[in-house]
Amino acid sequence: MRRFLLLALVVAGLAPGTFLRSDIGFSWDPAVVTVSPLAKREGVTGPLTLTGVWELTSPHGWVGGFSALTPGNGPTLIATTDRAFRLDLDLSGTMPRAVPGSFQFIGIMPPAREGFVDIESMTRDPATGTLWAGFEADNLIVRYALDGTPTISAPPDMQGWGKNSGPETMGRLADGRFLVISEGLSDGSNTLHDALLFPGDPVEGGKPLISRFAAPEDYDPVDVTQLPDGRLLILLRRVRYSIPARFDTAIAIADPGAIRAGAVWQARIIERLDGGIFADNFEGIAYIPSAQDPAKGSLWLIVDDNLSIFQRSLLVRFDWPG
Repeated sequence: MRRFLLLALVVAGLAPGTFLRSDIGFSWDPAVVTVSPLAKREGVTGPLTLTGVWELTSPHGWVGGFSALTPGNGPTLIATTDRAFRLDLDLSGTMPRAVPGSFQFIGIMPPAREGFVDIESMTRDPATGTLWAGFEADNLIVRYALDGTPTISAPPDMQGWGKNSGPETMGRLADGRFLVISEGLSDGSNTLHDALLFPGDPVEGGKPLISRFAAPEDYDPVDVTQLPDGRLLILLRRVRYSIPARFDTAIAIADPGAIRAGAVWQARIIERLDGGIFADNFEGIAYIPSAQDPAKGSLWLIVDDNLSIFQRSLLVRFDWPG
């Protein structure tokens, strides 16, 4: 009952922001997204160097709710929202820039039935440009061809995951395997999350290796990216129960070689974001290698503002020293 009441408070803290917004217009209206630098730096602790903070704003009512981040082609990022919109960000200049015309709906709207829109994770094959999205509410993985054609898959080992706590974390590894971690806790645990390691494209089938990821207590995994040396950076989030809701975020590092069938594996926290404007709902992480030295690069994080007037869509950059 206590947990239920606390959850109700969080919902109450988020919902008014949504309902108090002005007319959001139509989803197909053209979107102009402005990326503005912020000077705030307080609230981050750890060895990584924070090199940039930006806010994404738009008069378009559907811009926001960014729930996944993945490297695009060249120095670009692909951000997707939990309302199934895609936004491309160009990193080639001195600061990020929203690519004009790139804000597009990519959800699945089958005829005569409810559509699939709750994208919470995304990953990409850099060789082919193929994209995969994890739809949390329906526990689906959807593959997008270069022309945008979707192929829908419902992996059997994901069908027991909660409706609002499914494939929040998904990453394609450099060797072609796919890691998918449930946001929800394994039965009877307060730290363990089901993790599936597919031998290849999960849309093509194939029995995954099943393990469990041990997160710090009260933290949930929300995204993953792979470093050039093969290690994983896992984004962790926990909710502070208040009105409005506040969040603690951590970046943890893990070795995928430690993943074994039926075993528990874990990650070590290396960075925290938990103060000031950084006490917000970070849900996406992506590594972009440097053109001069791919072992070094930049680490990008993005915030899901829940389309709330109490929150912001933030984009954050750290240096990765190699």
